[in-house]
Amino acid sequence: MGQEINSVTQMVSYAGDLRRAAKQATAPHEADKLQQVATSLEKTALVKAGLTSPHIGVLLDLLA
Repeated sequence: MGQEINSVTQMVSYAGDLRRAAKQATAPHEADKLQQVATSLEKTALVKAGLTSPHIGVLLDLLA
């Protein structure tokens, strides 16, 4: 079974991995699905972090 993602940092990191995998995907529909999942995961991470979180700057640095 897969590993559970609990923290915002893990979510953002895995979303980056998914985006890199999408760039290397040979089938266009695979790349699209990976991009969609990465976007969804990043949005979930931002919601979990909250806009008032003191660590939002670090999170945004990871996304940039």
